[in-house]
Amino acid sequence: MADVFDRGRKEKEFNVGDQMYLSTKNLDTVYTGFLNSCKLGPSGRTILRLHKHAYELNLSPGLKLRHVFNPGSLKPYKQPARLSRPQAVIFHDGTVGQIVEVVLKKRQRKGNTQYLIRWVGEVKATWEPLEDLHPVTGLIKAFEAK
Repeated sequence: MADVFDRGRKEKEFNVGDQMYLSTKNLDTVYTGFLNSCKLGPSGRTILRLHKHAYELNLSPGLKLRHVFNPGSLKPYKQPARLSRPQAVIFHDGTVGQIVEVVLKKRQRKGNTQYLIRWVGEVKATWEPLEDLHPVTGLIKAFEAK
């Protein structure tokens, strides 16, 4: 029976040093309303794999929890793909900024004009308000002329 149940099941494996979210489902927490979070985290780093059904986490002492958890109550923390703007460069005049590769599109949002900008060295383009693009007015005028 177990082999039928486990046929499509994948074992969760985490590496030492991975950051984790910890499920609050089986934790004794004080109910604070329907907005109570269903997971803590990223709460700690994996210190040790005790065996295939137990991982030890490095938790803050203020949580007052045991440090050993079942992999079913852990979820890996994934770093957001983009944390900030593209890498800044220093121009000849000493100012700091980013280099615009091309202006792709234009849109209106809540009365503000935004342009889809592809930055040099970046894969994804970002929507930027017109106020932030005053150094590249030449590129914007060329885009508007199309």
